[in-house]
Amino acid sequence: MDRRSLLKSALTVPAAGLLTAAPAHAAGAAAPPAFDVLIGDVNSGRILLFDRNKPFTDAHVKWQLNPAGPGHPMEHRFRDTRGDGEVLLAVTGTPDSGTASIYRRRDKKLLWSANVPDYPHAIERAPGTGVVVVAGRSKGPGGGNAKGGSLHVFRPTGSHSGSLVRAGAPIPFHQAHGLLWDPRLERMWAAGGSVLTAYRIVTTASSARLVEDTARRLTGFHHPHDLQPDHQHPGRLLVTDTNGVYAVDTSTMRRTTLHTRKLVKSYVRHSSGEQMWTGAVAGGNAFGTKYVHFNVSGVDRARPGAIIYKARLDTTAYL
Repeated sequence: MDRRSLLKSALTVPAAGLLTAAPAHAAGAAAPPAFDVLIGDVNSGRILLFDRNKPFTDAHVKWQLNPAGPGHPMEHRFRDTRGDGEVLLAVTGTPDSGTASIYRRRDKKLLWSANVPDYPHAIERAPGTGVVVVAGRSKGPGGGNAKGGSLHVFRPTGSHSGSLVRAGAPIPFHQAHGLLWDPRLERMWAAGGSVLTAYRIVTTASSARLVEDTARRLTGFHHPHDLQPDHQHPGRLLVTDTNGVYAVDTSTMRRTTLHTRKLVKSYVRHSSGEQMWTGAVAGGNAFGTKYVHFNVSGVDRARPGAIIYKARLDTTAYL
């Protein structure tokens, strides 16, 4: 899907929903903020790190990994741990099965992996407890309309990621797609189906379980795809679904529509205010395009030959 086809998709969505912004090229305008971007390429199966201000070509790859397990790279985020230092959390999969894995960033050593019987779309780790949660949508045909989906909980039995074991049976969650740990509230946010909700993590020496915080349950979404922080506005979650992008105030649970562009697969706001997103276009590949978009600077970065599902900031910060 080339840039002309991407722009042509404007015919299928309202002009206000294109997530576009005028490039900051005026005299005296500040240079685009410098940060690195982690992408997952559905075509090659690789996870790659780039400087957002340089072309996303082989010559500029700063770090890369072929994650464990067959299928598509559906999630990839860096997190800090006491036992293993900085790690990469990743999930790969197909509609029939998936793999959750953790790698040490500095040497790419595989520290832990587990089979997930759903189609996994997200993985997150709660610091302190070391509990890892994986979100998976239903198996088989039917896509977002199919029944099924689960949250899978893993607890550590030691100080390292390799000690993770399953903590009970999967928790049913319709079309589970997004996860994000909230250190301010000490809650694990999860999104899928029509719901955004939060869970407390309750642990003992030999168990870990999720307990829903029903006061923080919000319905009315249409097949959420992603759940990310707003690094410019702590206390806000950014949620994408089939119909748009939303901000949710975690104190009031008030939802605000930010953009009405359809099929946005990932969206995050950098602390500078830059907005980074990926998305599919009508009639194109369901996972996305070869582009990562930056609204404030008005830049589109293309990875030749790639289909990019999600783009993540190179940060271990949760919110």
